[in-house]
Amino acid sequence: MSRTFAWILVAALGVAIAIVAAGRSASPGGGFSELHRGDIAGTDDLEVVMGLIERADESTSEKHYHPGGEFGFVLDGALTLSTEGQAETTLRAGDSFYQPPGEWHVVGTTTEGAKTVVFRVLKKGQPVVVGVE
Repeated sequence: MSRTFAWILVAALGVAIAIVAAGRSASPGGGFSELHRGDIAGTDDLEVVMGLIERADESTSEKHYHPGGEFGFVLDGALTLSTEGQAETTLRAGDSFYQPPGEWHVVGTTTEGAKTVVFRVLKKGQPVVVGVE
């Protein structure tokens, strides 16, 4: 990972934490809110999508994957992560995770709900999320 890209991720995480600390809701009723999308310097075909995911208590996502890698940091609450070929993991505020490109997963929350900031690195033109049947 280039030093410039690492600094972009650190700065973006700081912005996301400040948004949550200020009490800004990502979207009414929860869900994904795109906070920033931008090209990755030094590449012609890659971009990063930063988002805030807010999940209500005891909710579960559909089975899905991301065409590019996903880096996440749990800001508040707790979530469960069920990933292809692995046991379910519980992540709490302060925990981070990485989902490799194309690896399906299901995200659930406990009675606390959860707020998570994610950075998805993908080729331009790819969808951010792909459902799995």
